Amino acid sequence: MFGLFNKQKNEENLPEWYAELQESQQRWFTFLEKLEAKMEEFAAAAIPELKEILQSDDDLYKRTFHRVYSGVNGQLSNIREKARDTYDEKILDVYQNYNSQISVLSRHHNLVSNFRTACSDRYYDFDNQYEYWRKQIEKTQERDLEIEYQKILDEFDAIKNKFRCTQCGGSIEIEKIFLIETYISCPYCKTQNTFAPSTQGRNLQNIARGLAEQRTAHLYEAFETEDKKERELYHQRHELSLSKIHESDKKVLNEIQAKMDDLEEQRQFVIKNAPKLYQVYLRAMYDEWNKITPDLKEHNEKMYQNQVHNK
Repeated sequence: MFGLFNKQKNEENLPEWYAELQESQQRWFTFLEKLEAKMEEFAAAAIPELKEILQSDDDLYKRTFHRVYSGVNGQLSNIREKARDTYDEKILDVYQNYNSQISVLSRHHNLVSNFRTACSDRYYDFDNQYEYWRKQIEKTQERDLEIEYQKILDEFDAIKNKFRCTQCGGSIEIEKIFLIETYISCPYCKTQNTFAPSTQGRNLQNIARGLAEQRTAHLYEAFETEDKKERELYHQRHELSLSKIHESDKKVLNEIQAKMDDLEEQRQFVIKNAPKLYQVYLRAMYDEWNKITPDLKEHNEKMYQNQVHNK
């Protein structure tokens, strides 16, 4: 009963212009919802089409794919620009108009600040959605290195028992995939034979790191997600800090401060945890790389140590 009375009293005390702020905010939220649905529908349809074009494009330079890929990115950017232009025109203009008319000392000024905060937070969420779909589209240009690796393995299986000594004709088993021309001793007459790997076999060292990165991409994404949390937590804490400026109620101030302290505790944990997740990814990636090209392990480990010390 008393709560209802206080609510009605508060609503009666609200200025007339507050209704316009609420209407502008609701229109903005609805606009972004429709834009997000359009963006998702467009990207979800484009991604499988791009993948199919990449696979079927026999052109060495994949010009057809890149032409379509550029067009898709352009349309996605247009959706983002539409959101940015609308934000500038429909939100910032309204905010600046009222902010210039209402004194910061006014008890209603926080309504203007809250309007901008709510609208900018919603815009931030939209931009995250845009980044998600942009990255999904970006991934369509990545080659499936597992397919290329399997072709190399299949070729190796087909030739490993067919190499013969140039001197005695004895069969020499090729025990592993060689990346460069190598001398192999005949087990029968001890003659040194030169084995030259195919172009496909040589290419293994060019795709090895990329393949290792693809296999451990989930670990890198876990690091990126954690690393991004730090910025999000800082943003949330900063917004709460701004909300304290026009607040005089000590109970409310204490509640806000408690939330800020909790966010800061979470942020400090993330700051310490993100580098650990990166180390997990890096070690796993180099382990995969060493499995694919064991001959390069010594060289790779030196690179790993340099990355660890320089991070």
